[in-house]
Amino acid sequence: MEISNVETLFDKTLQESKLTAKQQSVLKVSLNLFAEKGFDGTSTSEIAKQAGVSEGTVFKQFKTKDGILAALLNPFLDQVVPMAATEFLTEVKDLRFDDLTAFFNYVIKDRMTFAIANQKQLKILVQEIIRNSDMIQSFVDKIVSRILNTFGKSLQTFKDRGILVDWPTERIIRYFLGVAGSYIVPAVLIGKADQLDIEKSCSEATEFLVRGLTPIK
Repeated sequence: MEISNVETLFDKTLQESKLTAKQQSVLKVSLNLFAEKGFDGTSTSEIAKQAGVSEGTVFKQFKTKDGILAALLNPFLDQVVPMAATEFLTEVKDLRFDDLTAFFNYVIKDRMTFAIANQKQLKILVQEIIRNSDMIQSFVDKIVSRILNTFGKSLQTFKDRGILVDWPTERIIRYFLGVAGSYIVPAVLIGKADQLDIEKSCSEATEFLVRGLTPIK
């Protein structure tokens, strides 16, 4: 199954929204410009020009550039991130893994590859999440709740086999997100996710998780 990229998912949320064609165009252009030039490096006049609207039209709907950013982030958190997680989980749920190493290795490698392919768009989201403590909690809670059921079934299988520590599933998922995120987030923030050594990083993260989550006998 081919996983949609962030831009495709974002376009889908816009098409399903009540925004006019011009408003959708402003947000699509803003996403690309913020990703390429950064929020501070992008002017509303550039956005208006590329969107094919007047600058007054931009301000009429979104008031300020911060208003545009908020209009981008809300669907990202409420729709794009959940959709990306759902697509991935749909792919993973029918796979069978021999052990924890194979499971974590597959999941981490896939998400690192996804982050590299979407690093410019994800950078916008990550920068704002880091600056907003409430957004951080909301983001983590959304991810955990979205993957809890599907991941929980896989993790429970490993628990039943005695190869995964019998901790609450949510606790294990949060550890997993923390470890994987420690590799992905810095690479995305500095704009060098494409230089991330996926094989090495995935191996290190997997080894750390397996050692920490294997029951002591």
